[in-house]
Amino acid sequence: MLIRLARADDAPAVVVLDRQENPYPWGEKLIMNAFESRQGWVVQAPDSGELVAWLCASQLYDQAELELILVAQSVRRQGVARQLMDAWLQALQAQQIAECLLEVRETNTGAMGLYESLGFTQVGHRKNYYKTPKGREAACLYTLSLNEIPQGD
Repeated sequence: MLIRLARADDAPAVVVLDRQENPYPWGEKLIMNAFESRQGWVVQAPDSGELVAWLCASQLYDQAELELILVAQSVRRQGVARQLMDAWLQALQAQQIAECLLEVRETNTGAMGLYESLGFTQVGHRKNYYKTPKGREAACLYTLSLNEIPQGD
């Protein structure tokens, strides 16, 4: 898999990925705004060049926040989300960002396991934050101090 910074010409493929893979899609307008105002990384399939994943994050001063990760069903459970997270965290360390924040649906135990394996710690809980087909569910809030991640040799 090829991981690289997202470019403006990736936006149409991300809109399609969002429509196909996100149970609560952001939609074209929000994705286009994200390409203008946030950082992003994409993953391309090596054989087809197809865009199969996207990570979107924002930054303010010395904090960064994960906004969304989309991974195509065809490549899930292959470490793609971890690779995207690693690329994002390495870029943040190079920019001397001190802290990363994220929130995740309380039912998304797979993502929570990934975040915890990367060193994120749950620091809060927002009741009734996300919509679900049957009502609402909580968001679990996580943080990671980048000062605590060992630097590569």
